[in-house]
Amino acid sequence: MKKLLIILLVLLGIAAVAVVSCPDRQAHKEAILAVVNDSIHEELKPSDDNLDGVALLFGSLGSKVAGYMLEDFLVTKNHFVCSTGALRDVDGSLRQVSFGVFGHVFTFHKEDIIAALN
Repeated sequence: MKKLLIILLVLLGIAAVAVVSCPDRQAHKEAILAVVNDSIHEELKPSDDNLDGVALLFGSLGSKVAGYMLEDFLVTKNHFVCSTGALRDVDGSLRQVSFGVFGHVFTFHKEDIIAALN
């Protein structure tokens, strides 16, 4: 009986930490934007030194556009101990792109995120 009580108290403590540290909408947005920014910078790697400024300009422009798109299309749901992030398609369907627990947001494959933003 004593072991059961200890196990229940430990589980209750873990659940309390999960509730307190559940990531919010802003954390999901930042994690998804980091993936989008990495993808943009991979695509715009210049092969010529003269294109560095152009790649930097389009990279920052793409980041800003993605940020504005996320404001409108990102849907987060708080499940008390964890949270999920989904992007709403034009037809209204949702595509899961992130999962947050214990203060950290895990994103799914960047191809899925880019496809959802397209």
